[in-house]
Amino acid sequence: MKTRNLCIRCLAESFDVRTMNHVARLIDRNYDIHERSGFPDSLAIPGRDAARQIVFDLLSRNRFIELIQHMARISRDGLSGRRYRIAGLQALVSSVEEMGFHFDSQTCTFHEDSTRNRTPNWGVLEEGRNYVVSLLRIDIVGNSRLVKDYPNDIIQQTYAELREIFQAAVDRRNGRVWNWEGDGATAAFYGENTQLTATLAAVNVVHELFFYNALRCRLPKDLQIRAAVHNGQIEYHEKFERMKGPAFSTLVEIESKHGKPQSVYLSETVYTALTAEVADWVTPVRLRSGVSLYRYELSFGE
Repeated sequence: MKTRNLCIRCLAESFDVRTMNHVARLIDRNYDIHERSGFPDSLAIPGRDAARQIVFDLLSRNRFIELIQHMARISRDGLSGRRYRIAGLQALVSSVEEMGFHFDSQTCTFHEDSTRNRTPNWGVLEEGRNYVVSLLRIDIVGNSRLVKDYPNDIIQQTYAELREIFQAAVDRRNGRVWNWEGDGATAAFYGENTQLTATLAAVNVVHELFFYNALRCRLPKDLQIRAAVHNGQIEYHEKFERMKGPAFSTLVEIESKHGKPQSVYLSETVYTALTAEVADWVTPVRLRSGVSLYRYELSFGE
């Protein structure tokens, strides 16, 4: 209620009705304040009524946070070549942060405060909408053979401990584990520099697995994984099995067809976004198709 009312006041005190409609169209390009409010085109809509209608409409579509993000960007960058001072913006942002979000002033975006909440969509991804994310997939090498050859209690414990390693590496970098299958997992990273954070998470898993095999693993041989990282567009759904997008198929192809045990394979779109220091850790791998991948593997020098 408090945040909603603050947003209505910000809109009404910062923009005329025409500009408010323009702001709403940044989210819904077909938005028409006259149509939504029921006012004929020939009648002027009071500013507060227009602001209230826009806020209620976007709340009902779960796009309220997106509206506030646009207002923050307009305050910073302007709109259609004109500068605007958004009245009460700081109070509005603070109110959203009290709801469990963190505001990134560099990108003018909200992200879930993972110290308070941790949901699969970071509190901002919406059902059925497209987003660019970085994806990390791991798969246990020789899963079927392991399950056949070793007692179930040892397998269950070993896989549970791998899940803990993977979960910790992903959580540490504000990622989300979207799916855990019997022999592997998929995690996602959303926001800024996700190619780097997903890569670091994957490298972290490989490093932790090395120490796990040396010190804790109950199997008579090393537990091995293949790992892949790719960045691309997906269609988000609350249920993982409903998620779509070429990024998923590319990720699976990299891991299953080209991945090697105890290594991380990166797509070109991930590699090009790495810092120079991290890029130096990987080795290019040229496929017969002409596509380049980049491999990280644990080494101990000369």
